[in-house]
Amino acid sequence: MNFRNLHYFLIVAEEKNITHAAQRLYISQQSLSGHIAKLEEELGVPLFERGPELTLTYAGERLELIARRICSLEQEILRETDEIRDRRRGRLRLGISYTCGRVILPTILPEFHRTHSLVEFSLMEGNHRQLNEWLSKSEIDVLIGYMPIDVMGAEVTTLLRERLFLVCPKRLTAAIFETGIAQMREHKLPELDMCVFQKQPFILLKKGNRVRAMLDSYLAKMDFSPAVMLETENIETAFALAEHGMGITVYPELFLTALHPDALEESSPVDLFPLPGEETVGSLAIAFMENSYHSPAVLDFISLCVQRAGLWGQIHL
Repeated sequence: MNFRNLHYFLIVAEEKNITHAAQRLYISQQSLSGHIAKLEEELGVPLFERGPELTLTYAGERLELIARRICSLEQEILRETDEIRDRRRGRLRLGISYTCGRVILPTILPEFHRTHSLVEFSLMEGNHRQLNEWLSKSEIDVLIGYMPIDVMGAEVTTLLRERLFLVCPKRLTAAIFETGIAQMREHKLPELDMCVFQKQPFILLKKGNRVRAMLDSYLAKMDFSPAVMLETENIETAFALAEHGMGITVYPELFLTALHPDALEESSPVDLFPLPGEETVGSLAIAFMENSYHSPAVLDFISLCVQRAGLWGQIHL
């Protein structure tokens, strides 16, 4: 059974006459009769009572009801595949870390939705390990996260590189630098000597977090052991506590510019110090499985992310 035979059957059922139906379909009576006979043979029942006017048998009446639904679904399939081909419809399953989603999605999703309003979008938020696992199992189409992305068969494109910043309450920097505080703030200490923060309270992310791992690597190189007063799972909690003067923390450059631009102002309650060295530089990337099928909508989203990455601000001190 195929769509063409069902379509021909419905036209004959409407016209109740082979000649009229053949004229409407622009095919010969013989060809049309052959299609109907083939359909009846395939189903094993007669579909029409032959007479001066064709009438449907009971089997024909039942088939007419079902055939109309099938042909309607055929049209829906054709419309949807046309829309997929023309980038109007598709499915996009995005995996992203919690904070990255808060920073990045407002800059790309509204624009993507305007041009792809029929695309089915779903979001899965998780940590680095979860994102890599979801991509490897094809539970997501696209991953936006930090390197390394250790998924065999994934195509990875770096979106940007960002540095970690030390976030220090101004009351602490004022006590540390005393009369040299004005000069310190003017030059922003491009080469930071960590020893000046010896014995100062630190609020850090718990071990296992990417930012904490980068910081630990840097501090080990500096032979510096921070006086950790508190550890947290939430980087926003650490930043908020630093803003309220409780201790020093570390925060990524991208999050600063997107979520806390006021921290860059003179009126900010914290001072910012870029941490030098490759250990404190992270790479944000976008990844997808290279040998899997990706709809044009998914490829458009990836392209948009690559284009917009340059707009995700970086700090120039």
